[in-house]
Amino acid sequence: MGFKEKLQLLRTSMKLSQEELANRLDISRQSITKWENGQSFPDIQNLIQLSEIFKVSIDRLVKENAACTVSLRCEQKYPMQDIRNFLVKAKNNTYITGENEIMPSQPGSHDFRYEDGDYLYMDTYLGGQIFIGEERVWVKQQAVWAMNYYGQSLQENFDISFLKEALSCVSAAAPFRGPEFYQKGDFMYHCQIQGNFECFTGEERIYCRQEKVYICTFHGGVVL
Repeated sequence: MGFKEKLQLLRTSMKLSQEELANRLDISRQSITKWENGQSFPDIQNLIQLSEIFKVSIDRLVKENAACTVSLRCEQKYPMQDIRNFLVKAKNNTYITGENEIMPSQPGSHDFRYEDGDYLYMDTYLGGQIFIGEERVWVKQQAVWAMNYYGQSLQENFDISFLKEALSCVSAAAPFRGPEFYQKGDFMYHCQIQGNFECFTGEERIYCRQEKVYICTFHGGVVL
């Protein structure tokens, strides 16, 4: 999807006519028509204004790639920042604290469920020292985001409490696992992420006195 298609999608999703958008930008309606027909392109000042009106980044307005298109559609359909904030709240009220655990959905599974208004979060995992799981988010019963993870502790007596402490520092800016770095005593947590909220992969590790004692890989993104 190119800029002209994105502009039209954003404008119509906000129920703005070409004339109304032109008035907001203090330009002629013909300029909007030319942009949407691909006959001309806005200057940087107009791009900044469009970014502010539609609440999307300039990159997402102008880049022609699948990730930006998916992100744009998601932001128009769902409040992404609200979903990020909800994830932080949900994570800190389920596995991290041991709250809101529900009956297993399948043999041997551990299941957590957290609701807040129209938002629903579920986390299901199997295993112990070696584990696999999935986190999901719904808005108004519509699946909007999911993350799969697989990991293992490399020491039999690995202290899971440090992992939970690191995970409790999750932020809305990167609501996947824990922060980039977290350290306490002999333990150091490190999380690396590639991509963005809409499509990402990542890996977290824990070291004890510079020896790797835990690793977990994860990936996920939005669901449309």
